[in-house]
Amino acid sequence: MSDGWVSPSGGPNHTGEQPAYGTQAPPPQQTGQRPPPQYGAYGPVPPAGPPQGPPTKGGQPQYTAPPFRPMAPKPGVVPLRPLTLGDIFGGAFATIRGNPAATLGLALIVHLIVAVPTLAVTLFLKRVVFPNGLDLSSKSDTGGSNPDLLKVDLIAPAAQIFTYIGGIVLAGMLIVVVSDAVLGRRISMRETWTRIRPRLWPLLGLTVLLAALALLAVAVVVGIVVVAALTAGTVLAVVLGVLLGLGLLVGVFFLSIRLMLASPALVLEGIGPVPAIKRSWALTHHAFWRLLGISFLATLVAGTVSAVVGVPGSLLNLGGYATDGTGSVLLLVGGQLWTAVVSAAVAPFVTGTTGLLYIDQRMRKEGLDVTLMSAAASRDDAPR
Repeated sequence: MSDGWVSPSGGPNHTGEQPAYGTQAPPPQQTGQRPPPQYGAYGPVPPAGPPQGPPTKGGQPQYTAPPFRPMAPKPGVVPLRPLTLGDIFGGAFATIRGNPAATLGLALIVHLIVAVPTLAVTLFLKRVVFPNGLDLSSKSDTGGSNPDLLKVDLIAPAAQIFTYIGGIVLAGMLIVVVSDAVLGRRISMRETWTRIRPRLWPLLGLTVLLAALALLAVAVVVGIVVVAALTAGTVLAVVLGVLLGLGLLVGVFFLSIRLMLASPALVLEGIGPVPAIKRSWALTHHAFWRLLGISFLATLVAGTVSAVVGVPGSLLNLGGYATDGTGSVLLLVGGQLWTAVVSAAVAPFVTGTTGLLYIDQRMRKEGLDVTLMSAAASRDDAPR
């Protein structure tokens, strides 16, 4: 990847080439010289109170207007300065509107591909769990919830592992689209695939690494609870299990925010899974609550839309569990297709928000806005 996305540490990128324009450090200034002003850069904060000027006849200081500072340039979907919540959400929607083929179209293709193994796993689990079909009228022995519906709640997450993997790959693809949209460039699906293809294996490696860390944490908690049950009794094991379970949820929640920028860093900076995790940890330092609030709002918007629009797909899947034969397969296929369409509609907004948060953190911490200004200016000056 180029256009100034290489990290400030410098060095060759993943292709072995030197970083592109905008990534070299500026030459050192000689002593006594002031650096030239940069367009869109933030100037010093004026002192409090009215500015001091030459005294008037009455002996009172004369007010002078503050110096004019031009607005930050906006070559693409967001201005090149630290972003606000409105900038991030507006930029995500503008990216989708400006390039629906590489956002909605690409998301639909990925979710349709993922729907094939997801449907196969769903059919297998349905045959194993409901060999005689789903009984919607059954009750538990205590008169509580329908036990068959509880089994459906267990089947759905088990069949979504491929959706999770596809979501990681899609996030890597869409960050390429977002990065070009920030510079005012519209990219095609073919070019997106060409640029993301060398990063697919590192993306999958990052996915496997994060999943392995999560499974290791769960295994440690389960092991402690089992040992406590065998040595100290059931009551202590239950109490310990509840406390450790709550701690595990808090830890996973915390790490999900601190590591949310690993995928954009891996793709745009051309680094491996472990360096990407370190980059995300550094970029999210002292920004946890801001990132949490913005990502929570984005997830809430996408989740609300998915829950409302995805009702027909849930009904089709439920009907597929409750029937047998060809009708069951057709209903489950229809449910997976509907779910794929709904997921493709909301995924670009969520991934676009994450990508813009990555760019925003780099502008805040590393002055990426100045680098992107140079990149955008180079694009404008290039022969067409």
